[in-house]
Amino acid sequence: QLYHRMTKLSDNPLIRPLQPSSEDPVLTDIQDIPRACKNIQNDWNSGKAVHSLNRLTAFNFTRSLRKRLEKHVKGTVPAMSVDILLTGCEVSLWLAEQFAADLKKCFPKLSIEAVSSNKILGLYGQEIAVPCLGFPHTPQTRNLHDSIVIIVSHSGGTFGPLACSNLLQSSTEHIFVVTSEWDTQIGKQLRMMDHMDDSCGAQLPRIFSTEVGMRPAEPCSVSVAATHQLLTNLLEYISAFVLSDPNFCRVTNGQITEQDLQILERCNQMNIDALTETVGVN
Repeated sequence: QLYHRMTKLSDNPLIRPLQPSSEDPVLTDIQDIPRACKNIQNDWNSGKAVHSLNRLTAFNFTRSLRKRLEKHVKGTVPAMSVDILLTGCEVSLWLAEQFAADLKKCFPKLSIEAVSSNKILGLYGQEIAVPCLGFPHTPQTRNLHDSIVIIVSHSGGTFGPLACSNLLQSSTEHIFVVTSEWDTQIGKQLRMMDHMDDSCGAQLPRIFSTEVGMRPAEPCSVSVAATHQLLTNLLEYISAFVLSDPNFCRVTNGQITEQDLQILERCNQMNIDALTETVGVN
């Protein structure tokens, strides 16, 4: 069992090599922002969809979302049920909160929440729940059964999100992670879900990767920008999917339009030029 829990650090095509040493790693990361964001955009380009692992994961994500929305159309979603739950720690939690806020504005009738991984562990991972003082989250006010979960963790190994990736498997099978590379500890946990479930017959893609690799410089810069970029592309993908079905638009009270998506994508592409001018590196 220990062998299967290990992550191979050398000769592993799913792990990015370490960045070359630099006298100023913070400056190096900042200068790498335009390239990282451009690579993510290119990866989501429809012309490369066949080869994009992120697009394959997005397709699997919308399969889970379709099942959820069809339940809304039929009126079978339980009371106090959370449709999409985002979780993380520290700056990853902040990114998750921004994404949840944007997605909620696009689809007001969906129950979308961003909750700290530590709060989830306190509420659901203890024999006696630890109350979240000052927050409305309790097991009695939130139903996580069959919720779609997005774990945001740049390293893919932070204790709280990693523990949640295991804990939440008892509540839902629709768990995804946004991380910096394909082979991480959380990624291993999610891949194990399909190994244990013989009914699925194949391993379902559950990992969104920014492909920026390990970035130890503090304060964080390129990791935040790259995660924002990936979540922006995911927001566009989800919006296009919901807009494709009038029933889904109705049950979500969709506010975003095709024209909004066109404007967002144009700003998305123009952002690369703005980033290039800001950091001074082409």
